[in-house]
This record gives sequence, C-alpha cells and structure tokens, in this order.
Amino acid sequence: MVKVLNINSISDAEQEEIIFWKSKSFEDKLSTVQFLREQYINLFNKQDEYAESRARLRRFYRIIE
Repeated sequence: MVKVLNINSISDAEQEEIIFWKSKSFEDKLSTVQFLREQYINLFNKQDEYAESRARLRRFYRIIE
C-alpha cells in the first residue's frame, strides 16, 4: 500500500473547499446544515431550548398566517 501525502497552503485548501461546496446541490447543502445543527444540539444538550424555540416558531407562524 502506497501512502500519499499532499501538503497544501491554507489558501489552496480554502479554494478547494469553495469549489467543493459550489459543486453540491442545494439539497445537499441544506441536509449538511441540518446534520450539523442536530450534532450541535446533541453535543451541548440543547434539546429543551430547541423544543421551546420550535414551539414559539409555530405560534408565530400561526399569527402571521
């Protein structure tokens, strides 16, 4: 097995990351954001705050409708 090591500068890595995300569809980007939100909520035990904010959002949505 041959191991390959690539050394990139930070600006090159940032440019590659920009190209990567531009190639993704809107649905892929959105699902990634949702995945990261869920990870944050679970990691920092924010389930109660999340549930409370969702309840407020539903109430706000009904008023605007």
